[in-house]
Amino acid sequence: MANYYVASNSNNAEGPYSFEELAERFDAGEINRETLVCPEGGQEWFSFGSVYKHYREEMLLEKKQELNKQLETQKSDAELFLELFRTVEGIFRFVGIIALIAGFILFCNNVEKKQTEIGFIYLVSGAFSCLVCFWFAKVLTLLQKIADKK
Repeated sequence: MANYYVASNSNNAEGPYSFEELAERFDAGEINRETLVCPEGGQEWFSFGSVYKHYREEMLLEKKQELNKQLETQKSDAELFLELFRTVEGIFRFVGIIALIAGFILFCNNVEKKQTEIGFIYLVSGAFSCLVCFWFAKVLTLLQKIADKK
């Protein structure tokens, strides 16, 4: 970012100041939008308001470009969800997650009814089902890699 000279009330140039320093002086009320500034090495004087506006537009454009890059690289939730179901391994993982959630819900439901033992059995069976499903998904992935090598 360029440094700027500021025209003082006695028609002298003060500075150079970084843009951040000028913004701090603006916030403190030491300069206003009509205060004239000149970029270091430049010949023309501009109002601080126009420089500030230009700086903000540049910053917004940079942020917009950065967000667009992030959007291009990130997949939407729907795309990730559909990608999960494109393979048998993905289906096993999904079923495992559902089994774990179901076990937890049944555990909570039975604890409320003072049937903690039954609830614990549901929780353990849900966790075990989840592990088995994830194990099957891993085995299928390894088998697929072996098949691809042949």
